[in-house]
Amino acid sequence: MRVVTRQSRGRWALVAAGTVLLCGLPVMIGAWPVPASALSAAQLRARILRSAAVPYQGYAESSASLGLPSLPDVGDVTTLLDGTTDQYAWYRSARQWRADVLTTAGEKDTYRAGALGTFEWTYTTDTLTQIVGSQPVRLPRAADLLPPALAQRLVSYAGPGTRLASLPAERVAGVDAAGLRLTPAGRTSSISAVDVWADPRTGLPVEVEVFGREAAAPVLVSRFLDVSLSEPAVATVQPDLGPDAGYASVGEPDVTRILRGFGPPLPASLGGASRVPGPPGLPGIAAYGSGFSRFAVIPLPGRTGVEVLQAATSAGVSVQLGNVPAVVIETPLLTVLVAQPVAAPVYLLTGTVTATVLERAVGQLPEYR
Repeated sequence: MRVVTRQSRGRWALVAAGTVLLCGLPVMIGAWPVPASALSAAQLRARILRSAAVPYQGYAESSASLGLPSLPDVGDVTTLLDGTTDQYAWYRSARQWRADVLTTAGEKDTYRAGALGTFEWTYTTDTLTQIVGSQPVRLPRAADLLPPALAQRLVSYAGPGTRLASLPAERVAGVDAAGLRLTPAGRTSSISAVDVWADPRTGLPVEVEVFGREAAAPVLVSRFLDVSLSEPAVATVQPDLGPDAGYASVGEPDVTRILRGFGPPLPASLGGASRVPGPPGLPGIAAYGSGFSRFAVIPLPGRTGVEVLQAATSAGVSVQLGNVPAVVIETPLLTVLVAQPVAAPVYLLTGTVTATVLERAVGQLPEYR
């Protein structure tokens, strides 16, 4: 028989207590109070806007529920804008980064390799594809939803009338992050608020929440689950073609072909909003508004216009705007309106504005006056 002395029992008690302490350490750290930031809302916004030069590496998750219908000729972005996307990211600069999207079938990696351009590697085909050239517009990609990229874009959109307010600090992926809320002025935007948490020292955003006007919960959330504010190695962001991998070279999706425009010149103002400079090379389309109240007007070619109208009709609500039949699709964040003229291009209007703004804009198009 082995006799356990009081001293040995004490030692084992210490071991057990230490094990429990180690197991509970992450929970305890998460429960520690987060110190408030001394930065004002304006100061934090300025640091976020300057954070594009801050290197990082980490693992992020984004969840979107925009409720968009599937539209022709614009690629499969439904999963990206209506689902959950998990990705690893390594970022040295705006010209050198890598993002690996994890899927049920494997992964799909995107590289921005400086002067070499953009590459995509697909696990299922083991093919590295170089995307040659650039176009005025492109389809959304998963890297656009990483917290830094998403926050920097949204914060830069904020117009002069946008209200800034500080939010309580939060601990996100181990970062004691300062909070910022941006609230659009007026009632024309479909966005009610954008919340961003960022590292107060560097301004690097680590979490973003976007609220629709009628949504109690955010309709778009992107946050780091793990992040390090350290610079990844150059080799990590360079594509590496294995000996058995395939290689292809293609141009970016030809969205330009769809958006060239077929209607007369668009006016200087629509729906009470002034026209703003659009992407070069696309004179047939126009953007209007400022801040979070922006929308685009796109004349569509014949076949594409018919297909878009059919897709919109099956997902939206038919309305009559004077003598112009149209279809309106309202999602928690974006509003889409497709107008069907008698002898003119089909017009697609879409943006982060209310349906009222788009309906008023349709009535001011040259063909409908």
